[in-house]
Amino acid sequence: MCKFVLASKKVQNLGGYIVENHSDFPFRDLIVGNKTDENIKIPVPVYTMEEVEKIKELGVITYYMQPGESLVEAIQKVRDQVGEEPERTHYW
Repeated sequence: MCKFVLASKKVQNLGGYIVENHSDFPFRDLIVGNKTDENIKIPVPVYTMEEVEKIKELGVITYYMQPGESLVEAIQKVRDQVGEEPERTHYW
């Protein structure tokens, strides 16, 4: 399975990595955030809710975006939980 590296203190929309035709997800989109100081590898694409639970077990913040909700506001909600991004000279 492929992996997506979620850098420390970063937020990502996984909309393009969710495969809706394999499962009936209870959300429109999935926003993830890494509140740790380490990069985390997230398995993608996401086919089932069990895979979403595995992402949670990695310590990643997961936010289920609902229909009609603003993407910008949803990302900001997760950013508020992640905290301020440090100044970087490199990501890896």
